[in-house]
Amino acid sequence: MGLALDVTAAIQRSLPNYTSGVQKKIEDSDAARQQLSGLYDNSNKELSRCEDGADELRSCGQAPALEGIDSWFNTPGDRPVDLKSLRGKVTLIDFWTYSCINCQRAVPHLQDWERAYRDAGLRIIGVHSPEFAFEKKRSNVVSGAEKLGVTWPVALDNELTTWDNYRDRFWPAKYLIDAEGTVRYFKFGEGEYDKTEKMIRELLRQADPTVALPEPTDRAMDDLASDRTPETYLSNLRVRGYVGTPLVDDRPAVYRFPEGALPLNRFSLEGTWTAGYEQFTAGKDARLAFTYRAKNANLVLAGTGKVTVLVNGEVTRTINVTGSPTLYRLTDDEDARTARLELRVDEGLQAYAFTFG
Repeated sequence: MGLALDVTAAIQRSLPNYTSGVQKKIEDSDAARQQLSGLYDNSNKELSRCEDGADELRSCGQAPALEGIDSWFNTPGDRPVDLKSLRGKVTLIDFWTYSCINCQRAVPHLQDWERAYRDAGLRIIGVHSPEFAFEKKRSNVVSGAEKLGVTWPVALDNELTTWDNYRDRFWPAKYLIDAEGTVRYFKFGEGEYDKTEKMIRELLRQADPTVALPEPTDRAMDDLASDRTPETYLSNLRVRGYVGTPLVDDRPAVYRFPEGALPLNRFSLEGTWTAGYEQFTAGKDARLAFTYRAKNANLVLAGTGKVTVLVNGEVTRTINVTGSPTLYRLTDDEDARTARLELRVDEGLQAYAFTFG
């Protein structure tokens, strides 16, 4: 019923962001920028004049081109948008992916700004820069955008060319471009939506001093929590917090839970699993255990089959999984708690990443 009514999209918006501080500390360095953005030269170096979430507008160089785009949608005839055609308007470039929980939580703010400021001269362009291979498939992105209510133009940046042009390394990331085509502000990750809206309003007034702006949208800020179990990838490249039988890359292997209790923020496998680059695939008698702290646990799953969910040894629900990768709610409590989660996963199902709220 929840899936049929698309409750999952609403769920994403209610979950807190627990990684922004750590993410910024680790990823916002010169070395990380090169590795994460794919840049090894000084292309568009003027963007470094801007500081993430600065308190004032700055001049950060000409907005890089939207290049290497696989295709567009939400435009007349799916034709591309040329940034030069938007001179005189204020443009917000939103780097996102449809399965990214942080990006999903940002969508309601973008919807508010689209409604409030489009007539005043704001234009939003979503640059979909995939993190996973399944996010490169056009039909997946179109369907995901429709479910989330993304109505503005979207460019499929499947080779991350535009991502590199903007020296980006975060999902989501928002760049504000003024009426002359200059980048004036950017914000990496979630939060500070009130500040971003303030910058939008300032740029709109600069573009047209006579513009009549509505009151600020004042959507409630996210309840950012620091005591939740962090996002955990089921990937043999990015796996963190795994304990138990050593992982075998890219081929089926039999695993066993370790003896005793699992420590907090640690997970383990039992039965047959294939640990791949982008996902773990369940085999015979596949089980997964995770000790977490949160109000709710969620997992991106794909394939066709069932997942039986146990919390502290008791069966709490059975999830029917079908189709392309989608985020499923596993647990739901009124308050954050520490608990042992166990999943009994049908053979052939693929698991990508856990998130916790």
